[in-house]
Amino acid sequence: MKLFINSIFFMSLLFVSCNSKQLNVGKFNPETVEEFQLISKKYNHPILLNPLKIFGKGKFLFVFEDRRIPPDSPLIHVFDLVNFEHKISKGKMGFGPLEIPSADIFLPWDNDNSFLVYSGMDKKFVKYNLSDSLLSGEEEFKMPVSNTPLGLFYFLPDSSFIGMSTFDDNKFVEVDFNGQKIAGYGKWDIVEGKEDLSNFHHFVLNNGWFKTDESFEILANASIFRDRLEIFNNSTKKIITIDGPSLELPPFEYYGENMPLNIPISNPFRYRDVFISNEKIYALYGGLTEEHYKETGELALKVFIFNREGVPLYRFKLDRSIRSIVVDEESGKLYGLTTDEDPGIAIFDLPKDFR
Repeated sequence: MKLFINSIFFMSLLFVSCNSKQLNVGKFNPETVEEFQLISKKYNHPILLNPLKIFGKGKFLFVFEDRRIPPDSPLIHVFDLVNFEHKISKGKMGFGPLEIPSADIFLPWDNDNSFLVYSGMDKKFVKYNLSDSLLSGEEEFKMPVSNTPLGLFYFLPDSSFIGMSTFDDNKFVEVDFNGQKIAGYGKWDIVEGKEDLSNFHHFVLNNGWFKTDESFEILANASIFRDRLEIFNNSTKKIITIDGPSLELPPFEYYGENMPLNIPISNPFRYRDVFISNEKIYALYGGLTEEHYKETGELALKVFIFNREGVPLYRFKLDRSIRSIVVDEESGKLYGLTTDEDPGIAIFDLPKDFR
């Protein structure tokens, strides 16, 4: 714990609730951008049981397992991209010290040999070291209790947290290490005919995949229930909203203000992940129903590519269904977790013209 405490730089901050500039670039039509067909190879490894999320840092891939695996199995696997071999596994499952019951958020942290993992079930961060062979972590700290709870968030190098709050009237919220709100950015849109939607309802309606780049400058939320991608620039505090291909909201019912929305399972699931590079934003898109997935194993076969200002650039058509993506522009590779009966890592070559 002392490493984290020593790294905290507390500043005297006023409680601020400010609105960032919000820009809506209008409807995104994928047909207006050039399409590339991507062909994949599949890498299988017996250590992968039920892989759910994939992340990248330097020359390593980090694969998080679904928590519904045997309790003596590790939750995190690290693969070396130089020779594409399994390097090490981390993440001892449990609620004890330096253990995690689930692996939910990946943070690259401060050097090549360490990374942080957040477990939502235990509301704590655990630090792991790639240089040792231990399954358990080497340090941990708890997410602070806050009057502005964050549903999707990241722990920043200055020891504050930024993310999307479950109950605040701002879309993006910054909270200090003591759980106090520092600032809020952007307001939830009023839905015509549904003016009594609570802040929690808006969070659920826009809930999805919340990712950042390695510098924490650009954060993006890709909605799972609607066709909406929101890009937040942490330097300028500007929010860019991209709607489409469909502008329609899913059908839903709601009851109490703190009760989740009832969105029918027949509604197609939209975005399935998002990845932010130094130059681009890659949004993995499904648009497929749960019934279709159960019948075919297909979850997502498209990737929409934007620049960091939200301008549409290209689209990829994938030859294999995947969940969760990482893009290495330097080597020209896109990685994803396959959704077939024997899940592994799909490796796609980026088109030469694209690079």
